[in-house]
Amino acid sequence: MVDGITCKICNSETVSILDIKILKQYEGRVRSCSNCGFEFVEDPYWLPDSFKTSLNQFDVGSADRSLIIAGFVRSLFRRSKASAIKVLDFGGGDGLATRILRDAGLDCRWEDPYCQPVFAVGPPYSEVEHFDLVFMGEVALHLTDPLETITSLMKRSERLLMTAVVPPEKIETDWWYLMPQTGQHVAFYPVKTLRWIATELSLYLLTDGKFFHQFSSVRPSFLERAMFKAPQIAMLRWKTIEIGDLVRRGLGRSKGLTASDQEAFNH
Repeated sequence: MVDGITCKICNSETVSILDIKILKQYEGRVRSCSNCGFEFVEDPYWLPDSFKTSLNQFDVGSADRSLIIAGFVRSLFRRSKASAIKVLDFGGGDGLATRILRDAGLDCRWEDPYCQPVFAVGPPYSEVEHFDLVFMGEVALHLTDPLETITSLMKRSERLLMTAVVPPEKIETDWWYLMPQTGQHVAFYPVKTLRWIATELSLYLLTDGKFFHQFSSVRPSFLERAMFKAPQIAMLRWKTIEIGDLVRRGLGRSKGLTASDQEAFNH
């Protein structure tokens, strides 16, 4: 049903496609855009409150996702250049992905307006004006202003990596990614939507069509294209790098930032 509520990305007409119960007390309505395909929860006024309470007990895959996302980010950069790389974990939550990347030698900074990190995340992000990569690990699904956020982050880096499960052709109440018990999943991105954003902002888009997506203002390299076409390549590359790092650590030649972060903390 078209009722005058417009898309949060392209301002086109939207239709109601699903009603759901949020946090067992709020009435939520999922809408779909007739133009760009974006799907979102209408007026999620409960969203700020949903982040005030720890709801991680519902998200059993959070640690595994942090490992996978950190591994994918690490695989995008050569080992020889790792020490010079600066990346931003935007919406970094508990800080696990940031900590993993810093331990691996990348200067990853953490930023999150809603959360405090559980893990030590190193120096503040404000010290860095420009990043080699900004990534959002399971953050895009929380956004009520996705186009504005993406536009803003692209001013801080030539590359923005985001993870978001691409919705099925038709969203039903039993789609696991809705997670109405947390009230935090309010934005869903079909590939059509990602393409619309890339075209609107004159960006290159890389996507595996399932979970990993990257916007960039520079032409992607052959390696980047290969890893998004087949993410298992990224995982294999990550594990190869990780094995090398473990060997060097055993030999006392670690190039991670663990020791320097500990020293800075002690002072």
